[in-house]
Amino acid sequence: MKSLLEERLHQLNWSHTASQLDDLVENASTHNVSYFDFLHTVVSGEWEHRESTELNRRIHRAKLPYTKTIHDFELAFQPSLNEQRINETLTCRYIAKGENRLLLGPPGVGKTHLAIAFALEALTQGYSVLFLTAADLVAECHKAEAKGTVSRLIKKWTRPDLIVLDEVGYFPFDEFSANIFFQVISKRYEHGAMILTSNKSFIEWGKVFGDDVLATAILDRLLHHSVTFNIKGDSYRLKEKKKAGIYPATPPAK
Repeated sequence: MKSLLEERLHQLNWSHTASQLDDLVENASTHNVSYFDFLHTVVSGEWEHRESTELNRRIHRAKLPYTKTIHDFELAFQPSLNEQRINETLTCRYIAKGENRLLLGPPGVGKTHLAIAFALEALTQGYSVLFLTAADLVAECHKAEAKGTVSRLIKKWTRPDLIVLDEVGYFPFDEFSANIFFQVISKRYEHGAMILTSNKSFIEWGKVFGDDVLATAILDRLLHHSVTFNIKGDSYRLKEKKKAGIYPATPPAK
């Protein structure tokens, strides 16, 4: 009887329950659990296992460089950030509305950490996410050009509920990748949410994309439905070095 039940559970794709069957039955017998409570325990355990498995799959497909939550972020160290706006972003309502979040600031202030925390919350709430650096984007554009799969690449970047593009501005886009990026922005406009991090102010994006007109068109679509976080605090990395007693070199007084 037991082997038949386990076989049926596997056929129903309830493999987790099948693997826990002995423990479930023993626990129910020991604690004189009612039929209803036993059924609730079985279904809840299988449901939670599937939710956890699917979340891990979404995280894997998102290609996050690491996982950090908002609880790991030291808000007190960056007083320029508006906590209310952060909490609103964590609700993920902006994703359903096709809005954007832009994180600006110098290196080391936590832009990527914050973007990943937002992305991880979106994944937890069931949204699909794709993380890219600007360098990844440029490299993927040229690979697609060589293979003749540019249209497929644009569709790939149009599909996720949320795209995170990190490190915009650390090096200039070439004309081809800048135009591909514009097409992606246009197709996602008001439909697919984006998070971008950049060390450049918006006025400098003409240099980043090599064309003031194109940069204006990109910003026009990004900023229409968006919230911008300007992070003006100190570098976390320098903070940790100072804690360790390592200070950046200062030029001698003249």
